[in-house]
Amino acid sequence: MKASSKLILTILGYYLTSTQITSASIKIKKFSTSKITLHKPAPDVVPNSYILEFNGDQLKSQSESSESFINSFVKSIENEGINYKVRETYSSQKVFNGVSIKLDDDKDINKIKKLKCVKNVWPVVKIQRTEAKFEEENNSTSQNFRNFVGLDESDNDVLDGSNIKVGILDTGIDHKHKALGGCFKGEGCKVQFGFDFVGDDFNGSNEPKPDDDPLDECVGHGTHAAGIIAGEDSTNNITGIAPKAILGAYRIFGCNGTTTNDIVIKAMEKAFDDGMNIINLSLVSGNNAWFGTPESLVAETLTQNGVFVVAPAGTSGDNGIFKVSSPSTAPGVISVASVDTDQVNSFFIQSSSDPNLKIKYLTQNGRPIKLVDSFSIVPTSNVTNSKNDACDAINEDLTGKVALVRRGGCDDTTKIDQIRFAGASAIVIYNDASGISTPQFNSEGISTPVGMISCEDGITLFNLIQKNNNLTVQFPNESVLINDPGTLKTSKFSSFGPTNELEIKPDIAAPGKDIKSIFPVSLGSIKTISGTSVSAPFITGALALYLQSQKESKPEIIRNVLQINTKPITFKNDIEGNKNSLIASTILKQGSGLISLSNALSSTIMTSPSKLALNDTDNFNGKKRCLTLTNIGKETTKFTFNHLPAQTINGYDGINLVPANSPITTNSFANVKFSKLSIRLRPGESQDINLSFTPPKEENEINNSLYSGYIVITDSTTKKRSYVSYMGMKGSLKSLPILDDQSGAPFIQSGKNDQKFTSPEEVLTVSMKDDDIVLLGARMAQGTKILTVDVIPAESDDDVEPPTETQPQETNLPTEAPVVTKKPSKSKPKETNKPTATKPKQPTETPKTPKEDKPIENPKESDKPTKTPKESDKPTKTPKESDKPIETPIESDKPTETPKESDKPVETPKESDKPTETPIESDKPTETPKQPTETPVESDQPTDTPTPTPTPTPTPIESPQPSDDDDVVTVTSTIVTVITPASAAETPITKRSFRTFPVLYKRGNNKLRSRAFDNQATELLVPNSLGTISNIQFESRNDNSEKNQIKTIQFDGKVDKSDGTKNVELPDGRYRLFLAALRPFGDPKKKEDWETFTSSIIEIKRE
Repeated sequence: MKASSKLILTILGYYLTSTQITSASIKIKKFSTSKITLHKPAPDVVPNSYILEFNGDQLKSQSESSESFINSFVKSIENEGINYKVRETYSSQKVFNGVSIKLDDDKDINKIKKLKCVKNVWPVVKIQRTEAKFEEENNSTSQNFRNFVGLDESDNDVLDGSNIKVGILDTGIDHKHKALGGCFKGEGCKVQFGFDFVGDDFNGSNEPKPDDDPLDECVGHGTHAAGIIAGEDSTNNITGIAPKAILGAYRIFGCNGTTTNDIVIKAMEKAFDDGMNIINLSLVSGNNAWFGTPESLVAETLTQNGVFVVAPAGTSGDNGIFKVSSPSTAPGVISVASVDTDQVNSFFIQSSSDPNLKIKYLTQNGRPIKLVDSFSIVPTSNVTNSKNDACDAINEDLTGKVALVRRGGCDDTTKIDQIRFAGASAIVIYNDASGISTPQFNSEGISTPVGMISCEDGITLFNLIQKNNNLTVQFPNESVLINDPGTLKTSKFSSFGPTNELEIKPDIAAPGKDIKSIFPVSLGSIKTISGTSVSAPFITGALALYLQSQKESKPEIIRNVLQINTKPITFKNDIEGNKNSLIASTILKQGSGLISLSNALSSTIMTSPSKLALNDTDNFNGKKRCLTLTNIGKETTKFTFNHLPAQTINGYDGINLVPANSPITTNSFANVKFSKLSIRLRPGESQDINLSFTPPKEENEINNSLYSGYIVITDSTTKKRSYVSYMGMKGSLKSLPILDDQSGAPFIQSGKNDQKFTSPEEVLTVSMKDDDIVLLGARMAQGTKILTVDVIPAESDDDVEPPTETQPQETNLPTEAPVVTKKPSKSKPKETNKPTATKPKQPTETPKTPKEDKPIENPKESDKPTKTPKESDKPTKTPKESDKPIETPIESDKPTETPKESDKPVETPKESDKPTETPIESDKPTETPKQPTETPVESDQPTDTPTPTPTPTPTPIESPQPSDDDDVVTVTSTIVTVITPASAAETPITKRSFRTFPVLYKRGNNKLRSRAFDNQATELLVPNSLGTISNIQFESRNDNSEKNQIKTIQFDGKVDKSDGTKNVELPDGRYRLFLAALRPFGDPKKKEDWETFTSSIIEIKRE
């Protein structure tokens, strides 16, 4: 009897480098399998431990409290003879109803899954604390974080975060620190709430030791975050953003830095029960760009209950695109990116002629010049307008002196080399243009300290030297923050978006580089840290001030206003003919831009939505998008529209189609047309405008480039601008390979040697003793929702096909299950991994799905699809209506969508893709925005001319779909294994049921595709499977790094059976491993949506 086992080891997530402007293709070093060291994956799953969510409907029907229901559940599993231990209990019906348990016998989980009261089951997994880098101290004595979030002086005196409760889920808080109140829960204490869920020694595997005191004395991360949000340190001149906010410290990490997801959920529940208005999550549960972990689902639920949840985007910026971290990928959670702030530490030069004169200087490393004594200062030129000062060799001996030199004529490195060769003790460069700047030079091998001052201060110092040849200078250890626009940029370490389903993340940016804040007294009281977990508290603090100011506003309005009233990071376009225009850094690194709290507080506009995800070319929904604008001000206001393009990111190498570590940027941009150039709104009035996007035509779809930009809305009265971000992919996400066959993988090998087996005819003989087991090596080029590995027999020469119409079908078997080959042909198995090699069966009926946009116009004859189907897209059966152009079968990579306005192929635009466009006249006279730094817009007035409506494609009966009036996002939680009873003569069938949550998210006119799976149940069956060795949901792609090239899956001769029995030993014989990965937007019931690999033969010969 052959059985299929589908035990779910769920690693859930949702659905994330420096760049250079160049058009050259990026070169990626190919990986040599001879250099690969296979390693066992980290034991992230806690053995025999599960999180159970109860069915809320049954809870209500029994009129029981959550606590009594849990007690009833516990008794019911005891009656089943199940031995267990309760890890955590959850009793908040608004947040999460359930428990986490540890079983003595792991197969008992199958009994629990069958209980009617159990809605969802997840494994307990370990979560690492978000990575933060400790920086060298720069001796800065001033840090006013309120300035970092764009708070104007006019708001400084009235907003302090009073009565706003902020929960910090982190390493705890050193509440004994005077800057954080010096006490806990007492009268006048800043930290009024909190709990320690873990204890000092917890490492994710041992028993936690909770207590009532969340004191942080061994790590400091939570204390640092608390300092940014609400610290008050007059000694070190550190002021938090919301210094009067009430803090809650929820300690989820011990001194080790690892926790578990069931503890995180318990802490979120506690913060909700304590009435926290905002929750700051200092954790990342994977940089895989998916949404679906239980902790991210709970975070999303909190946002639906009016709580703001803020989380870091992640610090995987050197690992390429699709690396934004969960739980920040949840739709309602605010995902925060990091920027290098334009506020930098400046230091002072003090002259002997005037002790009160303090000249500010900047250094390249942000640290002061450390010279204790006074030094004579001499200029290297006799004039202040020399065009090549110190560009040539200096004959004068400068030993023991400070050199004063003018910038320009040659680079800074050349000047520095010439001066240090003359023996100078330090170098002061004064700018050749107005203002101060940071010196830029190659510091390798240079020990001579270098500072830069403004042009004006340089002339002042030069004149003082002319008056006093014996003038000396000192460099006191003092500093002050100043603005240096040249340093404002996205942080290299900040993760790239988007999500794996092309949703826009991160949402917003805040300072995260070299941030000095409060630290536990036992660890030095003050520390400088970098990371997106440092950026998140800035947004949390800003939210506290906004809530104080706008108490009556709804959470969705506040999120919207905060995200569109930002300052995108821009720079001058260097394209010939467009040097006076601006382009923005890609939104994949900065989201909507840098937080600007005062702009948000004074905003007169709100939009729905606040961002526009345009999907890829195959599923393009940008031909007609509706943006609703609402005047939230007190005066009738005219708003004008413009387009600010952003860098286009090429995240692939163009050869292997594997995301590159360092994506390159190109100067090609999307074009945007507006139905109106301006609108006038009365207070409280709303009006729609239609947008039409054209992707950059210069970009090659093979490279799957990601284009982005901003819709700029300008208040004609105040001249303040708001920004709605957009992003799309030029190319097909579904066509990208999931399994990277360019790296020598997939393959199998023995654990005791390095020989790789890739050919179907090769035989790997193993004893299954000690290290002589099978290792399956697979490199994930893209993320996948489902990754499975089954064991199949290898003794037959016949191909095993799924049931067809002419074959007897087993109960509930899909007609399009993946093909499993017992003995593959002699062709390269890699070919089965390429999308173009698949010839799928085209369904004759197209299921109906919610439309992403209401059609503004009837479809025109000219808008009919004209794209020639690929070979792999040809249907096996042609419908009778196929000879009608309007009913050409849809491509197989879009099996569930009918032709609609948003899916029409993009017409080749007549306009240039350069960021400047010629305005199109609208029906009514409008004013052309005069914004030289942004590209003018084009008007695309809809026509009222009636056109024929296509005949609808017949659709099968499905579960009810959301109304077109709502933007509904259905979130799938996990896969639950259910065994369908079968007769004695039949093989038991394993059904994988994808249970969905109720509607979680709605957003006005922004019609997004439903996430995860729309069907209530779906099946995946490998007909001749002997058992499963791996089954993971929401798998991330591998990084392009030496340490993480190959994903390793072990096969020790044991499988998990369909009856719940685990580690069943297979007899000696010949087998193969069958690896299957679901393509993006794929339907698990369609074989063409799976990418598969069948291994070489594995011969088990035990001693």
